[in-house]
Amino acid sequence: MTTQNLSLNLLTFDHPSEQYTFYFTDKEQVGLCRVHNSLVPIEVTEYFGEKEFYYTSFLEKKEDFLPITRKARNDESENSTFNPSIVKYYYSYLIRQYFISKGLLINNNFIKDIEIWIHDERESTPQYNAYRVFGVRVQIARITEKPELLIYYNSLSKILKSNLSELWDIEQDTYSNLLYESKFYNNDSLPEAAKYNHDKVYPVVNKALEKHFKIKNSNNPFSNKYKELYPVLNNFVFDYFDNREFKELINLSSTDFLTVPDDIISNTPSVCNSIQLGLKEKVKVFTPKENLKTYGPYKLPDNTKVKFIVIYHKDDSDYANKLYMYMKKLYKKPDGKMMTDLYGTSLYDYIRIGFELDKKHSIAFDDLMNPHEAIHDFLDNNEIDTEKYQYVAIYLSPFNKDETDTEKKRIYYSVKETLLHHHITSQVIYRENILDKKFKSYYYANIAAAILAKVGGTPWRLDTTIKDELIVGVGAFKSEEFDVQYVGSAFSFSNNGQFTEFTCSAKSESYLLAAKIKVSIEEFIQKNKGINRLIIHFYKEMSKDEIAPIKKALFQLGCENIPIFIININKSFSNDYIAFDTNSEELIPYSGTSIKIGRNEYLLFNNTRYTDEEEENVESYHRPIKLRFQCTKRELLDDKEAIQEMIDQIYQFSRMYWKSVKQQCLPVTVKYPEMVAKMYPYFENEDISEFGKTNMWFL
Repeated sequence: MTTQNLSLNLLTFDHPSEQYTFYFTDKEQVGLCRVHNSLVPIEVTEYFGEKEFYYTSFLEKKEDFLPITRKARNDESENSTFNPSIVKYYYSYLIRQYFISKGLLINNNFIKDIEIWIHDERESTPQYNAYRVFGVRVQIARITEKPELLIYYNSLSKILKSNLSELWDIEQDTYSNLLYESKFYNNDSLPEAAKYNHDKVYPVVNKALEKHFKIKNSNNPFSNKYKELYPVLNNFVFDYFDNREFKELINLSSTDFLTVPDDIISNTPSVCNSIQLGLKEKVKVFTPKENLKTYGPYKLPDNTKVKFIVIYHKDDSDYANKLYMYMKKLYKKPDGKMMTDLYGTSLYDYIRIGFELDKKHSIAFDDLMNPHEAIHDFLDNNEIDTEKYQYVAIYLSPFNKDETDTEKKRIYYSVKETLLHHHITSQVIYRENILDKKFKSYYYANIAAAILAKVGGTPWRLDTTIKDELIVGVGAFKSEEFDVQYVGSAFSFSNNGQFTEFTCSAKSESYLLAAKIKVSIEEFIQKNKGINRLIIHFYKEMSKDEIAPIKKALFQLGCENIPIFIININKSFSNDYIAFDTNSEELIPYSGTSIKIGRNEYLLFNNTRYTDEEEENVESYHRPIKLRFQCTKRELLDDKEAIQEMIDQIYQFSRMYWKSVKQQCLPVTVKYPEMVAKMYPYFENEDISEFGKTNMWFL
């Protein structure tokens, strides 16, 4: 493979001055920067007394303010330098004032980065003004030994041209952020003057306003974001940073993005990119997309006696018949006779399990809005041998998965739950997709892979050594409809993509997770005669309160000395850090590349650029995901080999997503629990059935 030349969206600079005199007070005033008491020099607390917050005017001398002189650069003497956070606040203040002087809209995002809104005339319409939103974050020696500017592109945002006076028919809760006299506010922080002048207040477009005004999102999720972002970021730097005025404020080392040092770059082993297919001679390929049909799956289920039933509305028999013909690779001649479709693909061709239809137990229901009652009654009154056979129900849904009508949306989940109650896994297919030209080329392979996983088969696995390891994956989903966050969990005993159990509960019931982990540890120890560590893939940073019951469970098992590694895997892509391989025309780093971007924090790139030969076949341009490591034994976080091994595990789990034959970015240890958590609120029973806890019905 060609050596990468990775460029990170970071500029470095030297401290403009070796030391500063900052002025402090304990009185809040407009224009001052608030500083927490943990950050200020000790003289401030001694002079003003103990307060939670103090305030600084930085270099501006003010009456009754306490001047403190300190060095900007950290050295070994704690009392001779300012806390790096205060220095960071000062540089952020300078940059903010610089952009304000340019007449640009400036905002602070939720992590206090500087947001710069630059008007885009070409993307604006008579309905709204469009702005390209960039972010600037000041960091002190996070990746290099110098102060740093992280520069990133946030989004194309829109502000309505209609003011609040003209939007009298829209409820106040529909909009959340507002622009008044070139400053941003939310509903709660809107100043009194703005409430008297609604004709000068303009809403920032959010999803609710997009829906109300039918504003289309122009973002293409499949485009090469690396090729798009690289010139956008470089042009932003050239326009606003590469000039004398800015450099007099911030002495940039260079206006070229940082070349990533080799010592913070790692790569997963090449075997992590190869998947294995085929039953006899295992074939190593990069993707299952075209190869699943050619070689067959990695492993069939232990019980290959699989039967299918089709559940459909009585008016949709044509859809059901069409699906049957696809699954059996049949073609209907003009005279009405059936023959083998020489150009078709049967379900057997994909997964080596035939489509054996149980016509007797297939269900045609009458009530479009209440199929689950008919399904429940039929299955209660007709005996199906789910002990001898594995049953898969194909439910032809009249409604798309993106349906917004609450009642129609609930039908999907009620059908799923009803079938689980009767020990039947299910595959939902939107009926219109069967007639879609993309059914054979796109939907069909995904459906086949998911069906095989649901009956206990292994569609594919990585070309890596099986390792027994207890890994707990925890994902979450916030239901806007129920206003509750639900937490799903998955338990794995090895890196083969199989899970021993899936569970779900409300976030407030976190003690249930600890109880499940305790049971899993007992089972793992019984099977493997011991346990060396517990690994948890968590959807956010784990708090002490969340770790405590898990540590207690380990203590009760006599395993209090084993370390707990918690890896925070954010389900959204990194929107700030990004790296470009300038040796590649596609600019995307090799899949499996990781970069250390701070203490215990890493970027991991998951895409389909595996080798130089595959570059022209790159089809997924996922932005990197961000990993943050915690451990109950902090010294183990310095074990580079162990950390890299766990990054490799995350990468491996991201390649075993069996809902689709396309490469995914998130590991299934977080993605699968999130999928369960998304469906769980709609279930009538408080607990998932025992059958549902071990079956991949949610794919």
